[in-house]
Amino acid sequence: MQKNEAVQLQPGLIKSKRKKQQKVNPTFLLSVSTVVLFFIGWEVISRYEWVDPLFISSPIAIIQASVVMVQEPKFWSNLGVSGYEFGIGFLLAMLIGIPMGVLSGWNKTFNAIVNPFISGLYVTPKVTLLPVIIIAFGIGPMSKIVIVFLMAFFPIVMSAQKAMNTLDQDLIKAARTFTASEWQIFKTIALPSTVPFLLTGIRLGIGQGLIGVVVGELFASSAGIGFQLTTDGQNLMTDRMFVGVLVITLTGILLTGILGMLERRFSSWQPSQD
Repeated sequence: MQKNEAVQLQPGLIKSKRKKQQKVNPTFLLSVSTVVLFFIGWEVISRYEWVDPLFISSPIAIIQASVVMVQEPKFWSNLGVSGYEFGIGFLLAMLIGIPMGVLSGWNKTFNAIVNPFISGLYVTPKVTLLPVIIIAFGIGPMSKIVIVFLMAFFPIVMSAQKAMNTLDQDLIKAARTFTASEWQIFKTIALPSTVPFLLTGIRLGIGQGLIGVVVGELFASSAGIGFQLTTDGQNLMTDRMFVGVLVITLTGILLTGILGMLERRFSSWQPSQD
């Protein structure tokens, strides 16, 4: 009986040990420790003024400033403006970029028409277009929407093109052998294969879109997080400036983290490169 009980208890002990091992992640602990040490070092450097606090502020001062700023209606108004500009611009980039990338990768004729424009605009620094965009659309939200669209569009459209260029040709040939139509092949083979690449492109587009909205607001605007950064910088309020930077950083981390989880979820759909 004792041996049987020991055998029955053994799987439970193994499971509990595995759970403990899963809970302790050395890589995660190292990352957390590094971040904590970074902020401690930052606070010490600022506290003892080894670097002028006017340039770097300090974590405690930034936290105090953030507590004050979240109680200000103007902060939420600026956040709403930037969120609106980014959301609309990024949505347009996906709605136009995904179909264009998929179709240009699938159809050679369509690719021959649009590829010169995509390639030309891709290598053009988007910042150089800012004065033209501001002149054409003004300093309101529309100009920032255009900038976000241009920044996010190219990672998305080029990822979609790459997805179509890496399709499993053997699978397509097999489908054609069984008399599958081009539409059936496109719908059942091509489109599902684009999902992992599209998620990667969207994740890259998020970072570019955030850069676009901030740069646009820094260049010329009357509202938004970038405008707030400019105003706080002119008034030498470094702690408030860092709050704005922190908001942008956390937004990017949150959005790319969500896309990263989706990307891992659909990674098995990505064709092998062997």
